[in-house]
Amino acid sequence: MADSTAKVPSGKVPAPLNAMMTFFLKTPVLQNSIGKYVALLTFTGRRSGRKYSIPISYRRRNNSILMWTTKDRSWWRNFEDQPAVEVRLAGRIVTGRAEAHVGTDSDLEEVVDFLTGRTREAKAHGVAMGPDGSPDPADVRALLPLIVLVHIDLT
Repeated sequence: MADSTAKVPSGKVPAPLNAMMTFFLKTPVLQNSIGKYVALLTFTGRRSGRKYSIPISYRRRNNSILMWTTKDRSWWRNFEDQPAVEVRLAGRIVTGRAEAHVGTDSDLEEVVDFLTGRTREAKAHGVAMGPDGSPDPADVRALLPLIVLVHIDLT
């Protein structure tokens, strides 16, 4: 693609939408419909000591989970010291340690893999999709400095 349209969705996710998704993820029958791609991430604020739970897209590979968010959000900064977190996946709670970093070129293949087949999510970030369902690597490369990848190693 000559001119990348990579972008990050603007604005904060509305609280009612997060509350609705959290409800869905905690309700067994409803969870089955969205739990394949969305998990409930629970962590403790490093300064506030308060517990937070947020719904977020994920991809699981063996004993690790990849999530990502936009750089302008601040919740990911709680993971600078690799704290313990809980993730509700398919109705089960798993624990692990989270680490976050701003996307770099070395993350290209991982983000391409994450977005493959996720047309709606790619479109929201201005990433064009090929007819085979794979994201345009140039668009993903342009997106990398705008996002933060959160890796969770499960224990």
